[in-house]
Amino acid sequence: MNITIVAPYCSLPPEPHFNRFWYLAELLSESHNVVLITSNFRHYDKSFRTSEQAAAASNDRLKVILLNESGYQKNVSVARLKSHHVFVKSLEQMLEHGDFGTPDIVYSAYPFIASNIVLGKHKQRLGYKLIIDVQDIWPESFSAVIPQLKKIPHRLLPFSSKADRAYRYADGLVAVSQTYLQRAQEANPKVPGEVVYIGADFDTLESVPIHTFHNQKIRFFYLGTLSFSYDMETVCKGITQLAGEGENVELHIMGGGPDLEKLQNYTHESIKFYGYLPYSEMMSVAKACHIAINPIHAHSSASITNKLSDYMALQKPILNSQVGKETDEVLSLLPHANYQSGNVESFVAAARNILKHKDDPIQNDEIIKRFKRDVSYRKIINLIEGLGV
Repeated sequence: MNITIVAPYCSLPPEPHFNRFWYLAELLSESHNVVLITSNFRHYDKSFRTSEQAAAASNDRLKVILLNESGYQKNVSVARLKSHHVFVKSLEQMLEHGDFGTPDIVYSAYPFIASNIVLGKHKQRLGYKLIIDVQDIWPESFSAVIPQLKKIPHRLLPFSSKADRAYRYADGLVAVSQTYLQRAQEANPKVPGEVVYIGADFDTLESVPIHTFHNQKIRFFYLGTLSFSYDMETVCKGITQLAGEGENVELHIMGGGPDLEKLQNYTHESIKFYGYLPYSEMMSVAKACHIAINPIHAHSSASITNKLSDYMALQKPILNSQVGKETDEVLSLLPHANYQSGNVESFVAAARNILKHKDDPIQNDEIIKRFKRDVSYRKIINLIEGLGV
């Protein structure tokens, strides 16, 4: 079977920031011919890939194609919209000019909305089936931080009709959370759908050595993006207060983003910034820490995030501010304590509480079923191969 994966934000080896699309490309190429179409622009560090990097990642059964973007420096900017438009136009030209090949299945990341609409418009003519993998419901999720839009039902937002159009083109749906799958199924309820959380590499994690710290601190840690969706300012203030009140704590922050410079103003001996690290180094530090932090702002529409998958694999207690039925269900697999985002006193109280429960028992079997990617991603493979018959 010929399978094409379209994933603008995909990471290539040996880049950091693991993402499911490269993993699926490698796994599918063991039995099928795979083309992976991604961007020549790397979102996480705002640099450009070369054709030599694409060639190095390719082999006899897996071909990597880079589509042009113009690039941008700020995540929220007109330049980013223009850059994504360039990618979509490049994809459209491939489809119109006969350069797309003859796939049986196209497996496409969402977002972008526009790339999925373009793929949907051409699927009947080119004879492929389209599976959309909903990673985020942007821009609907972004509207949650705009006061004027926050109270408007998403179906009434101007861009929701375009999102619905993209979802309706799908012959199958995959999503990283039940919340996102339900949103897509509002527009397209009759096609098969699967919830498959972002998986973690349990086997690699097992082989990573534990970083050596030369102190007896209780180490809290955070992995991932530092941006408007994440309540890291409260976290920094809370850890500083705990340390000032005599608690033997440290905070280890691994990641970067637009809020990094602002957060670095919270200079304190108990707060350590690492920036972006290769996955194995990040996991080495995390394994030597004690308590994970999932600090989602109340205004955010984030669902089951990448970091939660890593936290599940690490099997560490979680200090959490995210609310919602689905999050509660996932967090029930690990010891956890909740705090109110933006409330330092609530954070401090929850942190003191989680310290009492960090040695509570953990439900390993259910975590493996939902988050070990070589187990959970079989549902994606089965959907792809089932539709390709």
